Amino acid sequence: MNRPEEGTTLRAKLCKLLTSPITELRDLVAELLFVLCKENVSRMVKYTGYGNAAGMFATKGLLGRSQAETAYSSESEDSETEEYQKYKERINPVTGCFEHSKPNPFEGMTEEQKEYEALKLVNLVDKLTKEGVVRPCRIGDDGKPEPIEHVLELQNELPKQQYGRKDSDSE
Repeated sequence: MNRPEEGTTLRAKLCKLLTSPITELRDLVAELLFVLCKENVSRMVKYTGYGNAAGMFATKGLLGRSQAETAYSSESEDSETEEYQKYKERINPVTGCFEHSKPNPFEGMTEEQKEYEALKLVNLVDKLTKEGVVRPCRIGDDGKPEPIEHVLELQNELPKQQYGRKDSDSE
């Protein structure tokens, strides 16, 4: 029900350190948690939230590609408790915590209003890209982000991403 970095538990304290500016400490804690999660990306996201672990995934080249399973001798393959399974659909994987239902922001808007808001968003993202605040990337063959020159280059990757998505939905 709480964010992974909130609280006084050991897990909370370690998750806080995943965003530490002390890079040596951050990297060591990330490696420790990754090993404790049996080097399983899904399990790491489940226990720390994707936002806390994204830096380590990028460094290790684990973004957007499946990994080889590492053999561990532990019997606990399924780490999901009854409480977790009950709320699993409402847990935000980025923050790693339960989120209450939110009202639909588009409720009561006409199609023209929705289109206007979408164009405003596109213009804001374009402005951030032109100013260099945001740099679009794609996931390379090594699993690490690669900068691209123009956002339209992402369209070349769409068929490959959609093909890969079928496999990830079955999990």
